[in-house]
Amino acid sequence: MAGRGKNLIAIVATHGHGDHWFGDNEFAERFGAPVVATAGTIAVMHRNVAARPFAWDKLWPGQIPDAPVTAVTVPDNTLDLEGHALHLVEVGHTDTEQTSVLHVPDLGLVVAGDALYNGAHMYIGESAGGGLDAWRAAISTVEALAPRHIVAGHKSKDLDDDATRVIAGTRRYLDSAETALKECSTATEFFRTMVARHPDLAYGKTLLWVGAKALYALREPGADPVAASVAAWF
Repeated sequence: MAGRGKNLIAIVATHGHGDHWFGDNEFAERFGAPVVATAGTIAVMHRNVAARPFAWDKLWPGQIPDAPVTAVTVPDNTLDLEGHALHLVEVGHTDTEQTSVLHVPDLGLVVAGDALYNGAHMYIGESAGGGLDAWRAAISTVEALAPRHIVAGHKSKDLDDDATRVIAGTRRYLDSAETALKECSTATEFFRTMVARHPDLAYGKTLLWVGAKALYALREPGADPVAASVAAWF
């Protein structure tokens, strides 16, 4: 950044999943910029820190840096970049709880984190009990911002960032998943059905499989949501 004459003013965390922010403190130290997030996202970040010994550090032993939660909120969830307003917009449940997007009105841009996916299988492992409808509501919140471009956290490098297409594709996938969940009796059947129905999606099959395992584990009597979510990764 310095070599290009740019001044990094903030590092934005859109949601609490550790793979999206565990390295942020190293960037913050390097560039002297704060990590910022909404209050809801910060709460979920703390939960992901608590889950590290049971999940993240088992998946990637010795590879994740020390990552205390240093993120802070900003007034009105708004940053000022050279006179341009950048808004952290809370959208609620998407692929985890209390997520947000970064809206740049002057560019017609939404940096969507995991609220929208672009050409990739989606992680729906935390969508039991009405989560898909909540995710649809989040998409509607993003759509109401009237973006022209959406940068998704999970996307195919071969696709553009056209907002209309990204929104439609994400909705279509959620509808497809809801139908398959009604039709399929096992995680394996669900996984194979989704792969067959979306042959154009080569990326994200691991997330699809993990999400399927979590959702079908929750169908067992007395299943614990946290235990099911963690166990699905192993």
